[in-house]
Amino acid sequence: MKKSIILFAVALGLFTSCDPIKEEKDFSPWLVTSSEIESAVKISQVDANGNPAADGNYFKYTTSPDLNVTIFNKLADGSENILARGLSGSFTIKPKRGSDPNQKFWIRVVGSDNQPIDVEKTVNVYVQQELDPEIRLLASDVYGKKIWKWDTSITGAFWGNMGYQPGDGASVGISGNGQWWGMTSDEDFAGQLQHSHDGAYHGEGLNAWMEFTDEGISTCYNENGEAYMSAPFTVTEYDPNAEWRKGWLNTTAILWPYEINSGGNIPGKYEIVYLTADKLCLVYPDGGSQGAWGEATFWHFCSSSDIEGMAIGYGKTASKSWTWDNSVTGAVWGNMGYQPGDGASVGTAGNGQWWGCASEADFAGQLQHSNDGALHGDESFDAYFTLDAEGNITRYAGDGSVINKGSYSFDKVDGDSWKVATLNTTAGTILWPFEINSGGNMPTWFDVVYLTNDKMTLVYPDGGSQAAWGEASFWHFKAK
Repeated sequence: MKKSIILFAVALGLFTSCDPIKEEKDFSPWLVTSSEIESAVKISQVDANGNPAADGNYFKYTTSPDLNVTIFNKLADGSENILARGLSGSFTIKPKRGSDPNQKFWIRVVGSDNQPIDVEKTVNVYVQQELDPEIRLLASDVYGKKIWKWDTSITGAFWGNMGYQPGDGASVGISGNGQWWGMTSDEDFAGQLQHSHDGAYHGEGLNAWMEFTDEGISTCYNENGEAYMSAPFTVTEYDPNAEWRKGWLNTTAILWPYEINSGGNIPGKYEIVYLTADKLCLVYPDGGSQGAWGEATFWHFCSSSDIEGMAIGYGKTASKSWTWDNSVTGAVWGNMGYQPGDGASVGTAGNGQWWGCASEADFAGQLQHSNDGALHGDESFDAYFTLDAEGNITRYAGDGSVINKGSYSFDKVDGDSWKVATLNTTAGTILWPFEINSGGNMPTWFDVVYLTNDKMTLVYPDGGSQAAWGEASFWHFKAK
């Protein structure tokens, strides 16, 4: 038996009898079935421009005869998400990236007895399966959001003025080419309030950050972790191979968003001159004029939150190779005191190092640390290991032959000054994978104490004990 509800329809009847002025009203119940509701509600599927689309994300609906309907879908936790209400209207279904394109929604009518009838519908909608390359870099391909902070590693300055287009964009983003002056500390903000729109400091200092999401929202947080500004963002005219401008970042929500010497102008459209998984450099020319060597404003940002993006790259076929890095202290593998300070100080300056191998020949004299007392080719400074997007790790000798392979994963760590992640691997799959002074132990996890788009430093504490200043092994790698 079909489920039905009772709706009262007002039927007006004029009956004649001996008394021609007598009029009666008859209130009769109206039984409506699920199939009748489906017939009464007409739904058309369209694209963003209103054109019919078999897999569009936008819908229009009308009812005939008139029915007051509620249209909803369900969230992951089972709760109802109202899409539209009324006799007619429109609604949108935009699933998260990677979702099933076959999406369910329900049409509900509530009867006079307060009992609902829900009619289930399934539609095929457009689902973005992969982010655009520039959004992957800005908002992460794995986490759906990415944190950007001020970057003082270029010249010390993170915002200031420069000569417009002094060379290619990379020279500005990497070395600060063309810089004239810039802020380098929290204290500098107090003396630069004339550049803001309201003459006030909102906590945009070195401990502030901004977050970009893959849904196109930028939110700025002050040094106390409070959101104080949010706006949509888009990237237009993106060309990663362009010499100067890779594209335009369109938004009003970035840290200290002001054009210098403009009385508080917020451009809302910034030139992206450098963009990688961990670096973002923006430039805005004086008044937007783009005159060569005219005054321009620069912004330097950095990110350490996109672990997979820096370590592997982006996309289903992404992979990245890592080889020995002797640029830190000369040594690429050795021992150190565990947790001598923050992880960055180990990765950039070798803080805590006791001793290390600095050449291929050094490894030949350290076979007592290996599992079999033999060299396998990964002592070569041409050796490398590769991480791919499918979770595979492969260890290669200097001649390119495979030594070992297995699987890996990253466990991201937030808010820890020592490490940014834990790298879990099949034993023996990184270069020279031995814990020092252990008789050949090959750890299956490592502290990732430093990671950028180009550098990776791993640490393993003696026996995994993690005792402060206890002996630990270190590995310095760079992108191949």
